[in-house]
Amino acid sequence: MASKASTKQAVRGIMWTYVSYYSGKLLVFLSTIALARLLSKDDFGVAGYALVVISSLNVLSSLGVGQALIYLKKDPKATDTAFWLGLSISFVLFAATWFAAPLVGAFFGDPRAIPVTRALAFSYPISSLSYIHDMILRKKLSFKRKFIPDLSKSLGKGIFAILFALLGYGVWSLIYSQLLGSLIASIAYWIVVPWKPSFYFSRPLAKKLLHFGLNIVAVNSLSVLLNNSDALLIGRFMGAAILGVYTLAFRVPNMLIMQFNALVSKVIFPFYAKMREDAETLKRGFLYTTKYTTLATIPMGIGIAAISSPLVLTLFGEKWAEAIPVMQALALYTTFASLAYNAGDVYKAQGHPEILTRLTLVEGVLLLPALYFAITLRGTVVAVAWARVFVAFIITTLDLSIASRMLDISLRKIFKTIAPAIGAASFMALTITLLLIQIRETAPLTQLILSIFAGGVAYLSILWTFQRPLLLDGYRILRKAVTR
Repeated sequence: MASKASTKQAVRGIMWTYVSYYSGKLLVFLSTIALARLLSKDDFGVAGYALVVISSLNVLSSLGVGQALIYLKKDPKATDTAFWLGLSISFVLFAATWFAAPLVGAFFGDPRAIPVTRALAFSYPISSLSYIHDMILRKKLSFKRKFIPDLSKSLGKGIFAILFALLGYGVWSLIYSQLLGSLIASIAYWIVVPWKPSFYFSRPLAKKLLHFGLNIVAVNSLSVLLNNSDALLIGRFMGAAILGVYTLAFRVPNMLIMQFNALVSKVIFPFYAKMREDAETLKRGFLYTTKYTTLATIPMGIGIAAISSPLVLTLFGEKWAEAIPVMQALALYTTFASLAYNAGDVYKAQGHPEILTRLTLVEGVLLLPALYFAITLRGTVVAVAWARVFVAFIITTLDLSIASRMLDISLRKIFKTIAPAIGAASFMALTITLLLIQIRETAPLTQLILSIFAGGVAYLSILWTFQRPLLLDGYRILRKAVTR
């Protein structure tokens, strides 16, 4: 009962995090639609140069001290030390990025990458101002209070992106809106969280924080580098326009699935950290959380793959048609990646983040040659996306196998946990495919609306017929989360 109660509390945290994130992301996505029609593929690619570099280095901005605060016992002095440590690191990273920007331009063979990279480097010190405030709320499981700063960031980013695009700022619409959104969020966190750092710094505490944090950084650095390796190689060998297509194709799967996984991880890790002394409770919590998160991620991924054609044509226009097969593959990639995302938080909560490091190294050994083969021999962006799918399938299987041994759960039981979502989503995809064949002569908008409706009905119908207790239990959890 304890694990179920904790998981229900986690679901409430996920709900508040999800609502705050996607309330603003809706406006950001609307701005993406506007920008896709106002900007060229080349513009998206140039912005992609800077974004991929900044996101690759952003994992170093705090050296994992925030997650170390969650894992370690409460210590006010450690919080002060973590703040100044993170702020110092962010300024070092800003300076390094500024002076290394010409190397970014040389790598991509495009001097336009230099100014946008330097501009986005300001995001490091801006975000570091509120990083510890964010971690304080996570450690206290105060996800409801995170609603205001998270929503403020997304709203600010979306509004400014549309405004700058309408004023004709082109690619800089993406850059300026990113920086202003981060600044608004930092201000909001300082208003919401009544904590201000004192002028205290302890070297022993800093070493203690870094000891745990550096393991997390090692994992995240490798993971982010691998996650961005496709964009880096596409930009290097295929140019800005193709990178723009790939970037846009990844927007929907990333927003709905990868970011959902990241949000769940932010909520689940503090709970798993509290459960680490009780193996049985942690085991039940893992299965329970996996069951309900995959009920959301699997149909989203398979559904996006099924409706990608009317989705791209309706939202972004005919000029982005070549993004359709790319989006189909990337939707499946994010689906596979979501299946084992929960396992990483178990490793970290039990004090073994090095397992993630080793898994990421294995992924790198498989992924980099696969991407290089797809780019240099096949020479298509679609091949790059399918290389992602192939490697994700292997790594997910390996990840779940390790988690099953660590938690003493049979792999068969884990797959049985996610089987209802796979079965219902497969029926949903078949329904959508048959429907789109029948209405292929209609307008893309009509196809999109009807396929989403039919897919949703098909998915819920299968769950209602064969997994009614599961569906009702999920509904009760969400209802309690809303009423609480």
